[in-house]
Amino acid sequence: MVTFIKNDRGQLNNLRFTMRNLEDNFNFAHGYPYVVFSNENLSDEFKELLNSITRGQVFFETLDKHMYGYAPSIDLIKAAKARKDMKNVMFGDDEDYRFQSRFMSGMIFRHPILKNLDYYWRIEAGTEYVCPINFDPFQYMQDHDKKLSFSMALYEYHETIPTLYDTAMQFASEHETWIQKNQPGSLWKFILNESQEYNRCHFWSNFQIADLKFFQSEQYQAFFDYLDKAGGFFYERWGDPVIHSLAAVLFLEKEQVHFWDNIGYRVANSFTHCPTNLSLYSQCSCRPQQNFDNDGYSCLQFFLSA
Repeated sequence: MVTFIKNDRGQLNNLRFTMRNLEDNFNFAHGYPYVVFSNENLSDEFKELLNSITRGQVFFETLDKHMYGYAPSIDLIKAAKARKDMKNVMFGDDEDYRFQSRFMSGMIFRHPILKNLDYYWRIEAGTEYVCPINFDPFQYMQDHDKKLSFSMALYEYHETIPTLYDTAMQFASEHETWIQKNQPGSLWKFILNESQEYNRCHFWSNFQIADLKFFQSEQYQAFFDYLDKAGGFFYERWGDPVIHSLAAVLFLEKEQVHFWDNIGYRVANSFTHCPTNLSLYSQCSCRPQQNFDNDGYSCLQFFLSA
């Protein structure tokens, strides 16, 4: 289990809530370890209180400015102007958000602690797993050759990614032998509307289980470097879920991406995925009618029909 957190009491409480929830619903039976990244030195109390939640080992990793900061090519004046111009967009004026997005988009997969792991389960402080998980998702991913997985899909704000799709398509045109073509079995219909225009759909990554070999591959790392050099993390506000999703479209087949219909999950008390199977949701603290899947802002239908 992997997460990023700041050294403050609110985030500590939120992460303890999520870890307690995950332990009670799943990890008590497995003892999988946690990796907690931060760009700040976490206090001894912070570490003790997280360690007390789980019988699995908790690793704490402090990030330097190479991992959590600006790419060397970034024009800092241009980046500051972009934040000022985007002050009315969600996280638009937030420098830290951009550092975290860049880290979670690509730098994280170069960190030594993930080098010898096969899969990671990304968690976010404050999120909730609302049902018992009576199987091992890691084992499922391995047994079925899944590379990426998600629980919810939705649209990104246009204001945050005005040039991202075009930049990704430029990369694709320069690396055609790596790219999945727009044909049956591909994921292109997930991100293109009937007019073959980009619809801004993406897989939300605050709950994401993935094969680390996919993110550590030559193809993905080249894609990340291309985007990093373009500067959109800082000149716009590119988020890691959109970048992960575009990479899935470029490099994976639909069968390699898995939707966790049978795992109940809630974000911020407003976005909920609840299993639709009665034998599952009867054990959950949610009901299927709460499903974000049925919301007009959900993109799940485009994945299912791709």
